Amino acid sequence: MTEQEKKQRQLETNRKAVKKYREKTVSFAIKYSAVDANQGNTLKAYLEQTGQSANSYIKALIKADLDAKGFNIDSITTIDMESLESNNDTDNS
Repeated sequence: MTEQEKKQRQLETNRKAVKKYREKTVSFAIKYSAVDANQGNTLKAYLEQTGQSANSYIKALIKADLDAKGFNIDSITTIDMESLESNNDTDNS
């Protein structure tokens, strides 16, 4: 196998690994428009002052919010069933 073939094979292996990794991730993005620029700049200054990354700060906020609401993957079925039951109760009145 030539050196060029080895490099090509390694590139292909790396591409497959990156693709497999990306399939396991979930991404969200936020963007502050001109109307919201002040909020965005405030957040940016806060992150710089506290030394936090935007990613870790946003993840912590989301986790705290969902925890406070008692929402988790296991509660999805319960919430859906409760909403269905309450809808059925009003339909049968």
